[in-house]
Amino acid sequence: MITDNLIDRLNAQAAHHLVAKVRNGRRRALAIISRYCVVTTDDGRETREVIFGQPPTIGQLEAHVGPDAWVVSVKMRRVPRSARQRQALAAE
Repeated sequence: MITDNLIDRLNAQAAHHLVAKVRNGRRRALAIISRYCVVTTDDGRETREVIFGQPPTIGQLEAHVGPDAWVVSVKMRRVPRSARQRQALAAE
């Protein structure tokens, strides 16, 4: 006979695995629709944003902004659907 404790434990395990699967799928989806936005400054007053498709290396940052720039922040930014569609059409 299957006890209620076993059923509850199996339900909890299944729920845990489902949550992990959904979380991983969401991370993959967000990575596809997001870009890395690096905010830099040269003088401490004015900032500029540099957008990357992948996490940039220090060398890539230096190539884009120069060796004297300071990194203010790095964040993920979602690309609007219309912009993604334009990018897909341009790639064809």
